[in-house]
Amino acid sequence: MRTQMATEAGRTTAPSEDRALVGPNLLAVLDGVTAKPETGCEHGVGWFADQLSAEILRAAHLEPGEALKEAVEKAAGLHSGSCDLDHPDSPSVAIAVVQVKGDVLRYLVLGDATVVVDTKQELLVVSDTQTKRTAGAKASDVEHALQGEVALQDVRRVAVLSDGAARAVDLFNLFDWRQALELMAANGPDDLIRRMRAVEKEDAKAVEWPREKISDDATVVYLDR
Repeated sequence: MRTQMATEAGRTTAPSEDRALVGPNLLAVLDGVTAKPETGCEHGVGWFADQLSAEILRAAHLEPGEALKEAVEKAAGLHSGSCDLDHPDSPSVAIAVVQVKGDVLRYLVLGDATVVVDTKQELLVVSDTQTKRTAGAKASDVEHALQGEVALQDVRRVAVLSDGAARAVDLFNLFDWRQALELMAANGPDDLIRRMRAVEKEDAKAVEWPREKISDDATVVYLDR
């Protein structure tokens, strides 16, 4: 299996709050939720995304839901003594995870991240763009994640994207998902981001494609079997 990754900050004036993970049996994209003026936390969203990423890798031997629950608990423990973790705007992330274990591919999506699985029978696209649920300080948040599994022998390729990258399809309609996968197979995931940035630049005032962020952090992890 071949795995490729591409990531780019939405602004040159601030670091990306996206994180990408590629482990021995796990792929993930974490998309930090833009911080409000008051969060009850002395740490930034980027710090939280880093800590949660590290804990997810440590728990990668568990199934995705259990791994994320454990990771959230341990990441919360790192700043529970200094921060108000009950604050509604405490740092959190949208997250998409894909795990290959044995003869099964498992996926988990919490929030507006996206998993795309191209199988021999269908194209499965999983994202929770309506509820805006995220992984924060409470392991119970993970109970709302969308989860499922696919027989590994049926999987052709997989993409895991933050919403800033998925907008190439969901917002700008540059391609459908199958075309997006074909583009990544041919040119790599960085080409998807490059083409999307060109459109964002052309519509710099968000007239043709209304959106809250002119340009968002964009991250893609692509796996081709």
